[in-house]
Amino acid sequence: MTLQAISKGFKYYKNFGLDFSIKIIPLVFLFGFIASNVSTSQISMGLSNIDILLLLFNNFLISPFITIFSILLANDLFKNDKRDVLVYYAISWQFLIKVLLLSLISTIAIGLGLVLFVFPGILIAGVLIFVNYYAILENKSIFESLYLSWESSKLNLVQCILMATFFWLITILSITILSSLVSNYEKPDDISQIYRILSSSIAIYIQICLISFPILAFYQSQLLNKVKNST
Repeated sequence: MTLQAISKGFKYYKNFGLDFSIKIIPLVFLFGFIASNVSTSQISMGLSNIDILLLLFNNFLISPFITIFSILLANDLFKNDKRDVLVYYAISWQFLIKVLLLSLISTIAIGLGLVLFVFPGILIAGVLIFVNYYAILENKSIFESLYLSWESSKLNLVQCILMATFFWLITILSITILSSLVSNYEKPDDISQIYRILSSSIAIYIQICLISFPILAFYQSQLLNKVKNST
């Protein structure tokens, strides 16, 4: 099922990726631009108050907003529903606090699992893989999203763990490749602002594509199986 969902997700991307990218790219570059202004060299020398504000703004506002926007957009593209791009900006705000809190809960839980032993972190990532989809597409509360993700993942836990592992492996691999290109520079200050923006933008773009295509396709297949099993 995992391979089928990944294959289906890439098929969706082939069909809808251009439309998806055109609509999401302003937010992607906004994230990249802000991230590029809080560079590694600045972190090593100490962050100013403005740097801290930018870091918080990017990670606690822009990042969850992009997640919401991309899931809503991809879900409509899958169903061939055409809506003006401004509609997604308007709708996404209402889910922001909920998705932010879910992201914090997931990050802390997975982080603790990885620190204790690696496998519990991967297990928790698999169990919580559907929380954002329930919160956004089904408009469930924080508790309901956590509970429903747990219930759904129990039906096919191994596949959920494999999908979560796939997401994190691709994410880590892409960040590692982008970071290795930066290591070619002798000094961090030699890295151009454009490259910083592009590298940060590419990193977030890869993540949202994984969330919006393979994992969304996996979520939809889980819902269909749940309906079939209940009938």
